Amino acid sequence: MAERTVYFAKISREPRLFDRTFRDDLLDALDPHKSATRYNRRWRFSRPVETEGYINGKLGFIRQTQAEEMAFDEEREDFVTTEAIATQGSFSMFVIDPVSEILAFEERPPAIRRQSFVGAFKSLLAESDFPATVALLSDPAEFHEFVASVDRISRIRAVVYRPNPGWRDDAEHLQQIVEQAAAERAEVVAVAPEGGGLNASARWIEGALGQIAEHGQGNLKATGYVGHAKRTWTFGARLRIVVIRDEDAIDAEGVWGWIRDRLRDLYER
Repeated sequence: MAERTVYFAKISREPRLFDRTFRDDLLDALDPHKSATRYNRRWRFSRPVETEGYINGKLGFIRQTQAEEMAFDEEREDFVTTEAIATQGSFSMFVIDPVSEILAFEERPPAIRRQSFVGAFKSLLAESDFPATVALLSDPAEFHEFVASVDRISRIRAVVYRPNPGWRDDAEHLQQIVEQAAAERAEVVAVAPEGGGLNASARWIEGALGQIAEHGQGNLKATGYVGHAKRTWTFGARLRIVVIRDEDAIDAEGVWGWIRDRLRDLYER
């Protein structure tokens, strides 16, 4: 059974004055008439389609290469070769939630891998005067696996940036630090008492993990011990993914619908 991996990324516009909403500007930027060439591939968007408040689209490339064609010449009664142009291409399907500004897209190896998709996506946005970062999101569940693998957590350092578009409910303590200080970011360090351990399920830690995972900015590092052996963990080592199987989506509408459902699951919209 064939499977496709779906990745998630945060689209963050570069700071400047915008007259319209993220949704309106992004719809204009997903322009099928624009193209961007990267590594001899000419990338383009399909025309975006809105469904249930989400933006559906395709990103793909066409590449033309010189190739030899072989034929049998009846008059010469011989095999002959001629130079021709071979056209190759592929595309990946994506869905954007304009409320959370999250992009979910499928990887289609070997033709389109996640980094080539992200690079082409950013280049096409720039062509439409929508400069933005597109940051792949990490899997916050990995932190809980680390916590379960050690005897105690001795230190946690979290760096959380002022988000766009907003804060999670469980990150209210971090929000207060940033907003009351009129800061760009907050750096919080928690250290356990000698020989003791931190409560790794504290609400502010969950809030920091979720905030970083959803917005692609910030960092969390934890130190733990197994006996006397020190272990460290840094957020971002594993990307957030889901896997779509062919039986779950057999056509374009099915793939888009499946990805939209995963976005709803992750971001509770």
